[in-house]
Amino acid sequence: MRKLRKSIATIFAALAIMSLFSVNAFAATDLMKDGKMISGGFVNAGEEAEGCVKGPGNWTQLNMGDYEVNAKYLHIVMKATGATDAAQIVISDTATFNLKDLGITLTEEYQDVVLPVDQNDLAIISWVNFTGLDGGSSVYYVKDMFLSDDQASSLGTPVVGTPAVTEATSNTSENLPKTGENMIPVVILLGVVACAGIVFVVTKKSKRA
Repeated sequence: MRKLRKSIATIFAALAIMSLFSVNAFAATDLMKDGKMISGGFVNAGEEAEGCVKGPGNWTQLNMGDYEVNAKYLHIVMKATGATDAAQIVISDTATFNLKDLGITLTEEYQDVVLPVDQNDLAIISWVNFTGLDGGSSVYYVKDMFLSDDQASSLGTPVVGTPAVTEATSNTSENLPKTGENMIPVVILLGVVACAGIVFVVTKKSKRA
């Protein structure tokens, strides 16, 4: 019985450690939040506005502080005004994403543009350029930027490689992405930990009886 209790205790400790690692594994890495740089970068072309960075459609440039690519996807919560068919995002002068080719059409409502950075030989994110549009009539608005292994859009808008879907998205704060809050796997692990703890207590009480 003592060996059984020791084994249960070992499993309990291992699951607890796994749950801590899972919090980090499933959390997103914020580079920009509400228009504020978190990665240590700065706005090179454009300006900080209320809750976002805005800049001309022909060249809005953000320095992201040479942040290491540690996930599969770069999520950019953004919108644009004017004619947006030619919208482009160029990352680190290495990868150019034509949003139209990806089935993404920018509108005056925020959407989550999801880019597969791990498939384009990107080791770091240094400069992110928003370009391709008319600099006089079009304006880019960039709210959030984060890295994640989850391709699913945080706003329910189309993801890269899928046809565009017309879906109205609200610009209210409650509908904006909650980065780093995919907690379902963690909840499952914590449930397993709790069960192991119950078994351990019951086993201990049985021995005393």
